[in-house]
Amino acid sequence: MPANQHPVVLPAEALEGTDADLVDANIDVVNAMYAELLGEDEISLNALRSYYVDFYLTEALEGGFAQYVVSAGDREGLDELIRDGLREMGALRHLELFDAAAEAFDSLSDDDAEVYLVGDGEVSEAVAAIEALDDEFEEILETEDLVALNGAWLRAQEGLLALDDDGIEDEIARRVGLIPNLEERRAEAEALEDGFDDAYDDDFEDDDADLDDPEEADADEAEDEGLDKEDAHEAEGVKQR
Repeated sequence: MPANQHPVVLPAEALEGTDADLVDANIDVVNAMYAELLGEDEISLNALRSYYVDFYLTEALEGGFAQYVVSAGDREGLDELIRDGLREMGALRHLELFDAAAEAFDSLSDDDAEVYLVGDGEVSEAVAAIEALDDEFEEILETEDLVALNGAWLRAQEGLLALDDDGIEDEIARRVGLIPNLEERRAEAEALEDGFDDAYDDDFEDDDADLDDPEEADADEAEDEGLDKEDAHEAEGVKQR
């Protein structure tokens, strides 16, 4: 869990826009910080809370708590950021639902968890119960609009730094300059990227082998397009991690 006193950084012009504009602007700034290898201890805690509440919103709207679980991976730290964000924004019904869904999912057997996440198989009472919680999400949105609450909360941040593009770049550069092990982080990031590139190359070779079957190639292309649309919001950063 990050514990820091860094201020939230936002584009000054975004403060004049809609709540959705402001939430998206925070996402862009946090992504820029991640891209420059800043860690969560070097990014505003409340900026991260806003960021991951929006991540949860996007995933829950797309595929319920199941999609959040799959996209989040290791949920421990993420769950805490989202809980704190929902509480601080005043989204108490969403917080209650999140806690109930998390408890219900964590109580599932391995078989039930697979049925719930995959969406295929015999639905037990436990799976039906968590699916019923998913059905409540959009109903709660009608009275607790997470984008509106998130945007209003960002505007009210104490010590908020409202900067132009150059100012944001300078602030990120200042924080990067304070990283004691920057070269080590860069080396780790390059090694990770190389690993992704190698995995991509292997997948690409496998795809080439399938191109002899036109029908299979068309099916693969359609599936890829569907995934691209589903993951568009995440591609902004895990999205976001």
